Amino acid sequence: MRHFFLILCILIGNITFIEAQEDSYSINDTILKTLPENVTIVGLGDPTHQESTITTYRIDLIKKLVVEKGYKIIAIEGNMYEFYKAHQRFVIDNDISNYEKAMYRMLNAKEMEALYSFVYEQNKKGNEVKFLGFDPAFSGVSFAKNIAEDLEQVTVLSQEEKNDFIKYIEKANIANLSALFRNNKKVKRKIIDYSEKILATFKPKNKDDYFFCEALKNMIFLFEDKPNTPYDGDDKRDIGMCMNFDFIRSQYPEEKVVLFGSSTHLLKIPKSIPLPFYQNNRITFANQLFEKYKDDYFYIAYTSLSGTKYNYLNKSKPKTIPEAIENSIEYKINQEFDGTAKYITEKTYPSESIIESRFMGHSFTPLYLWEVIDGLVLINEVKPFEIKEIDEHK
Repeated sequence: MRHFFLILCILIGNITFIEAQEDSYSINDTILKTLPENVTIVGLGDPTHQESTITTYRIDLIKKLVVEKGYKIIAIEGNMYEFYKAHQRFVIDNDISNYEKAMYRMLNAKEMEALYSFVYEQNKKGNEVKFLGFDPAFSGVSFAKNIAEDLEQVTVLSQEEKNDFIKYIEKANIANLSALFRNNKKVKRKIIDYSEKILATFKPKNKDDYFFCEALKNMIFLFEDKPNTPYDGDDKRDIGMCMNFDFIRSQYPEEKVVLFGSSTHLLKIPKSIPLPFYQNNRITFANQLFEKYKDDYFYIAYTSLSGTKYNYLNKSKPKTIPEAIENSIEYKINQEFDGTAKYITEKTYPSESIIESRFMGHSFTPLYLWEVIDGLVLINEVKPFEIKEIDEHK
């Protein structure tokens, strides 16, 4: 009877596929069909960075956005300068270690290789898809080496000063054992002084130069402690992300962008989360995007209905994701759905009251759902990925 009703609805055109109960990545076709035409920035947020299943769903959607909707920039939560340099090399040599050395360690997974291959194939076909970063913070192990290469054209510093500059950048980089120095005032001051000295005279001539200058500006912004600033460390990184997004837009003004990162950075209105951390004038990356670009920005979050999660203490034994609590969107969907994945929006699942969700992690957060996100993908049997060990000397 159910199948008869479904067929009847299709025949009379009285069905909405936005709420379709899908058994494969075809749910991404549903998302594409219902994505507003005016949208030029799509955010795809993960709960913890470690979900294999959610990563593969997002990668499939990214491919469709590129091929069917003309998106040309994939921007991941990684250092903007490192990823720019990595991408320049990758489209030439097809060596995925370029990206992996630029990536946060927790994001290096086997699943990402499908995205790298896709980017390379598109560029070989003449479709110049770019895989960039939007983070001002150091993410990988290649930043200092990249800066050293760009310093070769700088004349305002002596070779001894250049070597000194690189030494302090290596100490500040959170990706290695020198992380313990990253709050050292001397380290920060040296990086700021050298960066400002270069920027005072360096005149960019091409895109590579502009990205180099922006890398220097990023370090100044992150390490400079100005009194009476209206934001702290939590907000500062997100503000830097927005600055970098604006810079990317200035370099590629006509291109549509997919953002690939943590849900906590991509949410739209922090004030719609009734927790002290968010009520205390919290500024997120996408909050700024939303204020500036309005409905051009569309945010899709991902959450688990069931499955397992990464176990930091024993990676070979993933932990079971706890059952959803009452008054959570995951609980409500579980009561009526037993398929693989479901996509909902405000049009198909309206809610004006506070509801809880774990799309920002594996603990539940109260929020006004549709003020924070535009769409939600709920997936059964989510599995974690295994973090790859990267040879930084490769």
